[in-house]
Amino acid sequence: MAGKSYKILLILTEFPPRIGGMQTHAIYLADRLHGKGHRIEVMTYRSCDPDMASEERLFDQKLPYPVRRVLSRIGYWHTLSVIEKRARSFAPDFIYASNVFYGMLSDSLKVPVICRCAGNDVLRPWIAYPFRRASRLVSHPGFEALLYDWFKRTNFPEWIEALFRRKRLELMRRSVAKSSLILANSLYTARLLSNEGYPGERVRVVSGGVDSERFGKKASSNGHLRKALRLPQDAFILMTACRMAPKKGLDFLLSSFKLLLKKIPDAHLVVVGEGKERGKCDRLCRTLGLDGRVTFPGRVPHEKIHEYFWASDLFVLASRECRNRVSGMKDVETMGRVLCEANAAGVPVVASRTGGIPSVVAHGDNGLLFAEDDRADFFRQVLRVRNDAGLAKTLVRNGLRRAEKEFDWSVVVERHEDAFSWFFR
Repeated sequence: MAGKSYKILLILTEFPPRIGGMQTHAIYLADRLHGKGHRIEVMTYRSCDPDMASEERLFDQKLPYPVRRVLSRIGYWHTLSVIEKRARSFAPDFIYASNVFYGMLSDSLKVPVICRCAGNDVLRPWIAYPFRRASRLVSHPGFEALLYDWFKRTNFPEWIEALFRRKRLELMRRSVAKSSLILANSLYTARLLSNEGYPGERVRVVSGGVDSERFGKKASSNGHLRKALRLPQDAFILMTACRMAPKKGLDFLLSSFKLLLKKIPDAHLVVVGEGKERGKCDRLCRTLGLDGRVTFPGRVPHEKIHEYFWASDLFVLASRECRNRVSGMKDVETMGRVLCEANAAGVPVVASRTGGIPSVVAHGDNGLLFAEDDRADFFRQVLRVRNDAGLAKTLVRNGLRRAEKEFDWSVVVERHEDAFSWFFR
């Protein structure tokens, strides 16, 4: 980028201290852009959880750039007006948004809007209330907190996705069309944008996002780590890490693991994460008699999750394509950041051939792929890693290389800057 620096207003709707893939992307990107000399401000959702407010304040105080937690999760048009007001004061060279819902700001502000697209913002636009009328009213913090609490207690019922579906899709498409440049997280996502009629010359594929140095520095022996994490010392440990949602294929993984024990009697499964499927997974484990053979550590902070990778012999991601029974909207793994993390941590990878996963895992190179929900193929690939030490070493070696050369944050930020420079050439 030849030293060029910009004023960037970052619309990073999901931001730490909450944990998740979008939050991880947000904090690493903001930190690295600031570290490269760009003047940035972050705008993000305000908290709907009073218990998080003090934690958020403490987190923000440690950052060397301002974070404004002022956006509504519900009132889309009101949120646009809040961003417009701040943008006119900050006068950025451009706006960077973590999803494709803010492209229309390019018209009202007369500045470029560069969006990241993770795919599911196109497949399942999460614009809660898409109407101008009463947008400010539904954005009131008290109303929003009550509604958000109800969503959580009712485990985000499926009919919510069907609500205002046509209008939400319309707004997403209008916003995509107005976006100045879109950075897609995979070839799969780039194809989704093409299907929406977005010109290919304004799409850049930027996969990955992992601190390969931190994930690659194993500080303790495997035995010490397993003891500290309360995992069996002598087991062949399979690990997965995900939000417990239907598309993650945990029911397939657990039922397959029960049968895999006949082939690998010393196997043990670790499922890191939380989500709406947790109760279902607990019940399935009891039904299958897997007590003591599966560990659920729950939600693990990102600063600690590398320890679970290091303690494991194999990382598995059994994602599948799902459709909401009410709305018909599709949910799919559009990239899989945990696969980049497994590569960086030096763990062999076995993953389903679905969505954007093949953009990250090349079969036989930095991992093995199996057909979605195909138990025989899943067994075949797991046993290849288990029984062929040479293959396992090759997958690890190639995974470490790709993590450093393709997925590392230094590379991701450089590709962002290249895209910025291309746009302002």
